[in-house]
Amino acid sequence: MAPIDASKDPEAYAKYNKERAEKLKKQKEVDKQAEEREARLNKLKLTGSKDFKVGAQVVVVGLQKNPEKNGSLGTLQNYNVEKERWAVEFHTGSTNNFKTENLQLVESSPAEAAASTTEGDEGEIPTSKVYITGLAAATTVEDLIKLFSSIGMLDREPVRNAKGKSKGYQDEWPFAVKLYKPGQENGDGSVNFVDKVAARAAIKTYNGHSLKGSVITVQYAGGEGAKEAAEAKMRKRSRSRDRLAELDRLKKKLKDEERPKELAGIFGPDI
Repeated sequence: MAPIDASKDPEAYAKYNKERAEKLKKQKEVDKQAEEREARLNKLKLTGSKDFKVGAQVVVVGLQKNPEKNGSLGTLQNYNVEKERWAVEFHTGSTNNFKTENLQLVESSPAEAAASTTEGDEGEIPTSKVYITGLAAATTVEDLIKLFSSIGMLDREPVRNAKGKSKGYQDEWPFAVKLYKPGQENGDGSVNFVDKVAARAAIKTYNGHSLKGSVITVQYAGGEGAKEAAEAKMRKRSRSRDRLAELDRLKKKLKDEERPKELAGIFGPDI
């Protein structure tokens, strides 16, 4: 392609620069995803075994046409004899079919690995829902989904019609992830997992984690710690309201002192 003369065709030159910037941005995202996949693979303990069975944790490897799926962690659902492929369900709820040669068994899932180092068993876990505090104002629901879906499968909330009955397919329902009053510093939210072990793993992995430049606290939803955090947040809001009310009273007092008493009410009611 011949070089574009910016002085002769400024529009074509601007279009070229825009397209080039978009290509560079896409390539940067591809490179970043490749690095993340490589990092995930390095963290996993691969068994090398070919003893595939339903419920086993696997990681996708060696794909040429869809390399973005390499490094994805999923669970074996069933084997299709005709297609000679395993159906693998990912934490997002989606399912894809893969040849055995493109799957490697993982010694344990991230949730199981974290749970194995925590005392107690699943019977002692109070809930599959975690409560997060200390969130930065820039945090979004997508940020929470991306962070916590790396631990385990997120639960989904049914979409209901006017009669209160669920509608649509379960894999199309939104994730059970909440961000309360987004855009505020020191915000809070919640994430609901499919199983309780993932909740315990999330607490162990991300309590004290830095997200968007803010250190977050992760604990079981409804627990004593969560109640104390919620109460502290309410006290802080109450103090803020009291300070605003006091400021309004001071403003009114200063305004009254500046206005002569004999003119009070002549120009309308006091504000």
